[in-house]
Amino acid sequence: MNETRLWQGLLWKEAKQVIPLIGMLLGVSALLFIVWAATSRQLNVTLQATGDIVPLIMPALFAAGAGAILISHEKETRSLNWLASLPIPIRPIVMTKFVVAFAGLMLMWLGCWLLGILAGLDGGNGGPLAELKQIHPAFWFLHSIYVLLCGFYTAWRNKNAFPALVWIIPLALLPFLVVEIWHAMPFIGSSQYADVTQKTWVMGIVTALAIPIAGWFAYRAGRRELQADEPERLLGRDGLHSADAWRPPETSAPSELPFRNSLTSLVWQTIHSSRWMSIGLSVPLLAGALAWLVLTNHLGQISSWLMVAIQVSIGLSLLAVSWLGVAVFTGDGSSGRLKFLADRGVSPHRAWVGRHWFGVSLLCGISLLILVVQAILGTPLSPDAYDRPAVPEVSLLTILAVFAVVYGVSQWTSQLVPMLAASAFLAPVLSLVALAMLINAGVGNGVRLGWLLLIAVLPFAATWWTMHDFMDGRRGWKYWSTMVVAGLLFSLLPSLPVWIAKSQFPRMPKERVAELLPEARRLSKASSMNFASMRMGDLDLRDDFSNRLGEVDGETAVQRFHQRNYASPDTWMVIGNQDDTPLRADTWIIQNSLEMASFTKLRWKQNPSETSKEELAAFIDRLTTAARRLRLSVRWFDQEMADYVEEWLVNNLSDKAMQPLQSEPFFRRAAEQVAAFDDRQSARRRALLVSWHVDLELSEHSQWYGVSANDDWFARVPLNWRASIMQKGFGAVVDRCLQIQEKQKAGGDLEPEFRALHELVGRPGGDFETGPYSDNASSGQNTLHPRRFYGYPAVSWFEPWETEGQLIWQRLQTKAQTETESESNVPTEEEVQ
Repeated sequence: MNETRLWQGLLWKEAKQVIPLIGMLLGVSALLFIVWAATSRQLNVTLQATGDIVPLIMPALFAAGAGAILISHEKETRSLNWLASLPIPIRPIVMTKFVVAFAGLMLMWLGCWLLGILAGLDGGNGGPLAELKQIHPAFWFLHSIYVLLCGFYTAWRNKNAFPALVWIIPLALLPFLVVEIWHAMPFIGSSQYADVTQKTWVMGIVTALAIPIAGWFAYRAGRRELQADEPERLLGRDGLHSADAWRPPETSAPSELPFRNSLTSLVWQTIHSSRWMSIGLSVPLLAGALAWLVLTNHLGQISSWLMVAIQVSIGLSLLAVSWLGVAVFTGDGSSGRLKFLADRGVSPHRAWVGRHWFGVSLLCGISLLILVVQAILGTPLSPDAYDRPAVPEVSLLTILAVFAVVYGVSQWTSQLVPMLAASAFLAPVLSLVALAMLINAGVGNGVRLGWLLLIAVLPFAATWWTMHDFMDGRRGWKYWSTMVVAGLLFSLLPSLPVWIAKSQFPRMPKERVAELLPEARRLSKASSMNFASMRMGDLDLRDDFSNRLGEVDGETAVQRFHQRNYASPDTWMVIGNQDDTPLRADTWIIQNSLEMASFTKLRWKQNPSETSKEELAAFIDRLTTAARRLRLSVRWFDQEMADYVEEWLVNNLSDKAMQPLQSEPFFRRAAEQVAAFDDRQSARRRALLVSWHVDLELSEHSQWYGVSANDDWFARVPLNWRASIMQKGFGAVVDRCLQIQEKQKAGGDLEPEFRALHELVGRPGGDFETGPYSDNASSGQNTLHPRRFYGYPAVSWFEPWETEGQLIWQRLQTKAQTETESESNVPTEEEVQ
């Protein structure tokens, strides 16, 4: 036989089996990269970390599945026995499988690397998987070769794929276990102080030494498997003359039911067709349940060894749940067994229930075990909250929901991909993606649990509906159209409530936009977005700001304290002397200035000296100037802070103790500022329209503090899609505020409008009566902190302080007019003469 043609034929045969697995894994990788690129900006913790390690995971999955594809699948189809019966040397058969698998592994690494570049993975070391991402990619490359050889060894040594896949797991974890044991040795030092680089070097050396050993064992197992079987022993001469040699075979009486298709027999067949598979999947499930109970009930600090064991156990338990679903339609040649049952008239729905009975019963039993043990143990009490791990206890419904999603997607995948080796690795990836998608929909998008549970039922409904065609082996257009529709529904239904909620969210009506937009554009062109910022004076007792603690001795601190002029407004609010420039509000500076002004007023009331009056006059003048310049701003937030300042001025100017100062210039300037009702309404309207127009000009996800909407307004909106409705919601808020102004001019009742605004901005303060828009929020009794709500629009609109400000100015005008008349009525010296 031509040896070159032999190698070409074998390589062609093996490549045809491996190429679909490579294409499938690269396709899944591309899908994961697309999901990562679309969502990692919003969920920049878990999904971003997952996107960074996907290029490292997919080659390992290929390495683990190559042996199952090239060896276990040929064992199940008996093509390996046919190949061994041909006059072909054993060595080319074994080596071609190695060569093709290694070439496929190189293609996987190259494809994932290119996809990673296209997806823009940063390769950073941050996130929840920081330590895992710090391991050098060279180690993962060596480890994938090691896993490939281990997969070949287990595939040669086991009759079917499932035990071979299960045995790969402990062999793949062996280098990590050796490193942990090595660093835990007393003469090496505790692994707690070993950094990732040191561990990577040790794991790399261990893996490099294990590769030739695993390769030798795999090659030896392959040669042994392909050797000819030992001939059966023939009976000797003594056996031929024995009476037992002529005994007829023992046969039982003919059964009245030669073939039973009861549900019990189907369940028995599922369990006993591969007892080791049933045991191998039940053990990690039980270990994962115990690990979860330890994690949620452990008091104190968990050691690194225990935490690693818990994480591995929980991960393997989720893998076991997925493989339970895979075993429904592809385990142990299930498709051939189902065809056997279909030929004998077994109901497809009965076969479907029989195949699911063992897996569903096992998962329900594990869930009940967790619930019962948790109920017996109760909630652990710890005097120190930091002694408890940040892991919440979950309900039975949550555990069952997680199991249902992973198991359901896996059994769905096993029916779509009947090849066991392919579905065994594709199902865990797809089930975890589906689980993350549903968790994101529930937690991040606020989708109701009942809706998500209905979606979780879709994979079961799809396999139930197509069971008849699958049993008969007819996977035609009807079968695939059903699966495509079910897949689209499973992908789109989690987002359907979000789309509906977005479409129903309040917005400014189109007619209102057409009415207000020209005015907003005109005001925007005539207004400047250049602001002067507030700043504070020298308040700190330190001279060296590089020292955070500010180590200043007591004598120096007292000396510097006396050097600071805390009774001067320049210490608390510096705004410059550009009177025509709009001022940008700083809430903290304004609050401190008002508090210090209140303190200065108290000092003047206790000691009405000329010095204390000048200090009070300086503060009121500074606040009056700040309010006037804030009114020049086109930011809605600056207008609210101007209301805050003017409300304080009104409350203090109307104080009876301040009446002796009515003739002072600072008092008249402040009174004139708070009495400008029409100017105040014009400034509010201009700021709302300009802020709305500027916000429209920004990109969808951009926000400008003080101009755009605040996140607090829509706190009840789920975080994941809150940014997409900010502009729409801000338009609705602006429209409602302008309607309040227009209704006030017409003399209507404003309470319904304020109630609607209270609901629109997320009900700040709870009920309307305790919120910022009710009359109970009036600030007449508290001159120090007039308002608790600074970041909401229209909180001080049309309150009694605005009317009181006008009355103060009218009283001053009346008093001035009276004084003028009195002076005019006084006779001159000439008239007296």
